[in-house]
Amino acid sequence: MSEFLTTNELARRLGLRPGTIRLWARGKLIPAIRITGKVIRFDFAEVERALRMRSDNRLQKGGVQ
Repeated sequence: MSEFLTTNELARRLGLRPGTIRLWARGKLIPAIRITGKVIRFDFAEVERALRMRSDNRLQKGGVQ
């Protein structure tokens, strides 16, 4: 079952600031579900998957860990 989180909840889980989460969502670095104009939710499993894929791609390209 999917777990949908608010911006603040996701930020707490990932140890980031809510502003960073909003920037990543706007930049399409992480998937976001817009409920209404300003209400956004994040599927935690999908966000984890997106971050893992980005990390794997960076390592394959010789990026810094």
